[in-house]
Amino acid sequence: MNIDVLKLPNAEIKLTVTIPAQRVAEVYEKLVDKLVSESSIKGFRKGKAPKEAVLEKTDISKIHGDVVSELLKTSYPQVIKEKSIFPYSNPKIEVKEFDTNFSDKKDFIYEAVVAVKPEVTLTDYRNTIEELSKKKINDIEKLKNDLENGAQGELVSSELTVEEMIEEIVSKSNFEISELIINEETDRLLERFISQVRSLNLNVDSLLKAQNKTYEDLLADHKRIAEQNVKSEFVLNEIIKEQNIEANEEDIQNFIQNVGNEDLKNRLLNTEEKWFVKATIEKNRAVAYLKSLVTVSDSSKTEENTENENISESEEK
Repeated sequence: MNIDVLKLPNAEIKLTVTIPAQRVAEVYEKLVDKLVSESSIKGFRKGKAPKEAVLEKTDISKIHGDVVSELLKTSYPQVIKEKSIFPYSNPKIEVKEFDTNFSDKKDFIYEAVVAVKPEVTLTDYRNTIEELSKKKINDIEKLKNDLENGAQGELVSSELTVEEMIEEIVSKSNFEISELIINEETDRLLERFISQVRSLNLNVDSLLKAQNKTYEDLLADHKRIAEQNVKSEFVLNEIIKEQNIEANEEDIQNFIQNVGNEDLKNRLLNTEEKWFVKATIEKNRAVAYLKSLVTVSDSSKTEENTENENISESEEK
């Protein structure tokens, strides 16, 4: 198997994989033998019909699809392992050469474009948060003065939220992110939205019509949210790295024991789920660190930090 690796813009890599014709023929023969062993044709005992008779009654395009699927399923994990690639998305596959005659003469060639860890250049987020929190305080003080001078309005809290902080940091940082990641997050959000709508016995089309929106509007709205979600996640990851934030085994165990939902607790005790717990703890600590940078006054305060405050929302992802 030959593998060519090409770095693309926006944190993507294109893998061009060539699988020898002999291997393709082997997979084809293996699948055909399996098909024959499972086939029942009148006049023959199950699995005993001639291969030609079985193939005559079989949709050849299905066999082609099965061969391609098997080649991709077995080769792609090997490719990313051999080239030490850690994908951040599912691969976008394009078959470039495929001999449907299985003549043992033509190689099977495909391209796989995959997103990798994006390059994120953080803004000076300490200064960004300081400026943002001071602006909040100035705004509330100005409103106070306006109200005292007879202006109409309502005094609101000047509390600076985590969402506002991260959104500002994201807007001032530089990103190189693959559309593949954003599209996958968009699909996840849409799937959750549609599921929630249906759980309320509502029809998505009727809901959109009532809101005077089209499906394209719905898709665009969720894509904007998805992009913000993805960028926010990578910003927090960079802050975690910069601040050397790390959750150890004791932190993980304490976190799990403090989860109120017993079913969820049992799931998190599974070794395979510990990465999720570790990531959640580190993310919450990064959020707590950002809160500590907020400039406060008598009329503003930061929210109380709780390490498991985002467990339910994160679990949905």
